[in-house]
Amino acid sequence: MIDRLIEHLKNPNEFSGKFTLPTVAYNDPQVDSQTMWRGPVWANINYFFIEALQNISKQELASKLREQTLEMITSQPCISEYCDSETGIAPSKAIPAFGWTAAIYIELAIQASREKPEKEK
Repeated sequence: MIDRLIEHLKNPNEFSGKFTLPTVAYNDPQVDSQTMWRGPVWANINYFFIEALQNISKQELASKLREQTLEMITSQPCISEYCDSETGIAPSKAIPAFGWTAAIYIELAIQASREKPEKEK
């Protein structure tokens, strides 16, 4: 089951992309990257997947998702509730200065700083 899940996560037609993980697969006929829970990327959902991947020893995939999530958050003018899974830009309906995204950002940034090799610090 884990291998099948990883295949879906890595599939660019489903969940893998520059802005990962959409809440609905990219190839779903009803995906809408602007509409809440129909395809945008949420930092808190990514966080759950990062934790799960770490728990099943998929460190490389967890690190990649963490870096993508941090990049998506920092590319915005503010820390938004969610982002468009195609552009990475927060839709107009997304709440700006969103608390749980800020908390997730802090946690993921701490994780990333602890994972860097000593020579990069």
